Amino acid sequence: MALFKVALFGFLYFLKLNIFELSKVKKIEDERKRVFYARDLFRGFGKGILERTNASVEVIYEDEEEFRKLSLEEPMVLISNHQSNIDIPTIQGYFPFVPGFMAKKEMETWMFFKTWMPITNSIFIDRENPREGIKAIRKSVKFIKDGYPMLVFPEGTRSETGEVGEFKNGGFKVAIDSKAKIIPITLKGTYDIQNKNSIKMFSNKKVKLIIGKVIDTKDYDREGLKNIHNITKEIIVKNYNKF
Repeated sequence: MALFKVALFGFLYFLKLNIFELSKVKKIEDERKRVFYARDLFRGFGKGILERTNASVEVIYEDEEEFRKLSLEEPMVLISNHQSNIDIPTIQGYFPFVPGFMAKKEMETWMFFKTWMPITNSIFIDRENPREGIKAIRKSVKFIKDGYPMLVFPEGTRSETGEVGEFKNGGFKVAIDSKAKIIPITLKGTYDIQNKNSIKMFSNKKVKLIIGKVIDTKDYDREGLKNIHNITKEIIVKNYNKF
């Protein structure tokens, strides 16, 4: 039943966006206003998905005072563990701002994503074509430098077990090249709603979105940056076990 509710809501929400919002968004001449207006439209989508599963969502800050000092004008990359298809809606619905994100190229065949990804300054990554992959990373770096936060899942795929997997370096390259601040995000509980091993969705689960201490890539020298993926993972795993 939860899967049916989520699927129906998602379809109707996408339909509403395309019918009532798409033309309005395209008329916004100022790029920054247009992108953030479009991103904010997904706040309702994210919350709606979690509400259809009757999940309770708790947002926890490791250092809220530090986080509140951040400005959307500065380069930021959100780095999160990846448990479920519910992860992106959780972040869209409950993180303090809605980021763009990097998605696999195959999702470009879905009409909705093909339409809305470019509008929100989100990026498709072609894993099979290194040249196109490099172009996508460069484009991501530009967006981040220009003050459009980007969400990255460095595991590259959803966890098989719910535990945090190996972090690949690719997602951190965009953070390093853009001299961004990294915001470690720990997701806990989305695996219990739906995971990689089944299409089934389960209701009445507890979800925690934990915002870790900010990592400023500018505080690290070249040798330190080589280990930035492990530093970030340590924070995410620590918070997974702590909360």
